Amino acid sequence: MLIRLGKQDLHNCEMMGADTVKLCEMQGFKPRLHNNNQSRVEANIYGFKAEFAVARLFNLDLPTVNVLTDGGVDLWFDDITIDVKFNNAEYGKLIFDTMDKFKSNIAVLVGRTPDPSVMRINGWMDRKTFGDKSQSVDFGYGDRLFMNHDEMLPIESLWSRLMVYKFK
Repeated sequence: MLIRLGKQDLHNCEMMGADTVKLCEMQGFKPRLHNNNQSRVEANIYGFKAEFAVARLFNLDLPTVNVLTDGGVDLWFDDITIDVKFNNAEYGKLIFDTMDKFKSNIAVLVGRTPDPSVMRINGWMDRKTFGDKSQSVDFGYGDRLFMNHDEMLPIESLWSRLMVYKFK
């Protein structure tokens, strides 16, 4: 599913991405980045774009800047926690360093498209199923757990589950 962000959301993502990096620098540490083709600011901007896309799709509160950590939770739907994972590939992989890093109830995989205002929501996965079905691979900096985009559950099924949860 493709989600186009408006100019105000894009502007907010740019400001929040730059602010996050500046806050980290002011505290004397560099945010981790394993990508020599992208600045930390750009990576954060796209991370916020992914979060905004999911928030807009499900009419959730918009993401905020967190000084140290978000605790593995980007968004909330009532009491259900959502970790939005961005991948620079339009059809990338859902990746977690370890199962301990998968803190939320569910993860939503979002990919980058050629249009910087459009995000591709590839699907979602609950924590238990990810733990059962993910594979381990070393991408060059230690083993990590992943699932391919085509293994994700359709984003429409998440909407259905959230509505059942909300109105049960």
